[in-house]
Amino acid sequence: MTPQIAQAMENAFIQNPDGRKARKELTPRQREVLQLLAEGRSMKEAADILSVTARTVAFHKYRMMEGLGIKTTADLIQFAVKDHIVIS
Repeated sequence: MTPQIAQAMENAFIQNPDGRKARKELTPRQREVLQLLAEGRSMKEAADILSVTARTVAFHKYRMMEGLGIKTTADLIQFAVKDHIVIS
């Protein structure tokens, strides 16, 4: 291992000692999509409200899930509630 690689690994450990993925910040549009889905709206309903296609809503949903390391829609909604993303 080169000294540069060792230093990079050391710096990464110092910044994130337990090795968890850093939480990705959601874009404003992702937050809107998540809010609507958490309210129980379907992807089609959310798409109509946001004036986009259902496929665009699905894209945002799956990008959020991928970025947050979440596997199910239920877990995504739980994340939204726990992290106070959902506005009552």
